[in-house]
Amino acid sequence: MFIYSYVSTEGTVKKVNQDALMIKNARFKGKEILFAAVCDGIGGLYGGEDASSCVIKTVSDWFETVYADLLKKGKGILDVRASLDERLHMVNDAINIECAKGREMGTTFTSMLIDTSNDAMLAAHAGDTRLYKIYDDSIEIVTSDHSVVAEEVRRGLLSEESARFDKRQNQITNCIGAGETGRMYDFIIQKPEKNCVYMLCSDGFRKMISGEEIQKTLSPASNPDQETLNKSLSYLLDLNMERRENDNITALAVILKGE
Repeated sequence: MFIYSYVSTEGTVKKVNQDALMIKNARFKGKEILFAAVCDGIGGLYGGEDASSCVIKTVSDWFETVYADLLKKGKGILDVRASLDERLHMVNDAINIECAKGREMGTTFTSMLIDTSNDAMLAAHAGDTRLYKIYDDSIEIVTSDHSVVAEEVRRGLLSEESARFDKRQNQITNCIGAGETGRMYDFIIQKPEKNCVYMLCSDGFRKMISGEEIQKTLSPASNPDQETLNKSLSYLLDLNMERRENDNITALAVILKGE
């Protein structure tokens, strides 16, 4: 059984929320399946909110039609990965057609498919939206940011602390759309974990609060049910607002409950 919750707002300054999110769940042969995604439209581009909503609609349709057909045919998680990758390249091409017409559109994207019928968690990722796994005593970032600053941190040219305040942290190196072809998306396959909290979020959710605050508030032991999870995410949203986060703020948390 899954429990989940989400929050999203334009933040303290912006008038338009360019973030978009989606969560779908289903059952197949008695097994639970959940598909969730978060997009963060690129703020420097006029059509960021159109790009994020377009990608969310595209992957939602994929889940309800193509993925459902793959399950019925008994396909494994590698086939699912290839199918989702193909769909992301299709939507990248569609958005770039609009870019060629003069509409600047692009978005980051992070999704998570928990497929208990295949005993797999499949994450897909482009940009600086993130997927976390949160435990009672630790927090793990599953995805790797595609950004100038993150690349310098990985190369040892910049410390994690310096990166938090670097003025280039919004300069991303990979996304969907923005007129670029030949995109490569990250895919991660793991076994689904019960009683840990999976969290997808836009960068606006995590810049003004610490990993320790996220871990403490969203630890599995502190969130035994849907109502508590709702309150925990709302608390972190309010904390961001109190600290005057000026970006759009979105987070989505999911728990696969164990016996």
